[in-house]
Amino acid sequence: MRVLRSRAATPEEVDFPCVEQVALLRRHLRHHSPETVALVSSLPPAQLDAARWLKENRSAWGIESGLHQRLDISHHDDQCRVRLPKSMRVIGMFRRFSNSLFMHWRGRQKKPQHKTTTDFFSAMNAEHHRYALRCLQARQPSFQTAS
Repeated sequence: MRVLRSRAATPEEVDFPCVEQVALLRRHLRHHSPETVALVSSLPPAQLDAARWLKENRSAWGIESGLHQRLDISHHDDQCRVRLPKSMRVIGMFRRFSNSLFMHWRGRQKKPQHKTTTDFFSAMNAEHHRYALRCLQARQPSFQTAS
């Protein structure tokens, strides 16, 4: 169950730029203790009613449980201690590239729904690194590995 209470607000009231509306969202999820989260929006109440706000809040979690969860599970992204902005950008690009390669590789496997990033990393490990390098340099990459 979710309960949302919202009201119009000004940036000065909440000390946050461009705010038009604030809300408190109380969530009662199965197997979890209830929680209350604060939300802010640059949309006025006329453009963002409670139903749309709940929908938008829920859809934002699709990003977290899609790409971000995949990055955290396969690359331990949340444990990364890189803090330099340029380094973070480069490592992020390589991690996303690795995930793209995995998705492409998985689609070409028998029973792809059973393949994990661990399977992919095993296929591309040190003894098979030349296949990964060929893929990076090829115009039309192939994910076929020698048996």
